[in-house]
Amino acid sequence: MLTNRRFLGAWELVSFESRLPDGSVVRPWGDDPVGIVIWDETGYGSAQLGPRDPAAGPYVAYFGVLEAGDVAAGTMVTRVVAASAPRLRSDQVREFRFLNDDEMTLSPPPGPDGAVSTLLWRRLKA
Repeated sequence: MLTNRRFLGAWELVSFESRLPDGSVVRPWGDDPVGIVIWDETGYGSAQLGPRDPAAGPYVAYFGVLEAGDVAAGTMVTRVVAASAPRLRSDQVREFRFLNDDEMTLSPPPGPDGAVSTLLWRRLKA
């Protein structure tokens, strides 16, 4: 069962930005990425996300089980069962921050180039 119920539901991707070590910001998937992540009460979830324009980068899809991890530290783990890319078939650790009831950010660990990426998600309403 999902220990942090704030994650429940469907979320749409609003933006994906990476801050490089020199302080510059890039948007790897352009200004209008597309994506959805859905988590149910059992903790199972799936995500599909990528650039609206397929030429702008890879499309990512995976499903697995979300564990809230260290809520006080703002970390979560998705135990990926299957994914569109082999590198994603592992425990995916993300930092999270709820900005309000309807928005949150997720950030993977820094990339090999030192870039820190942030994905902004907005809760979808029924």
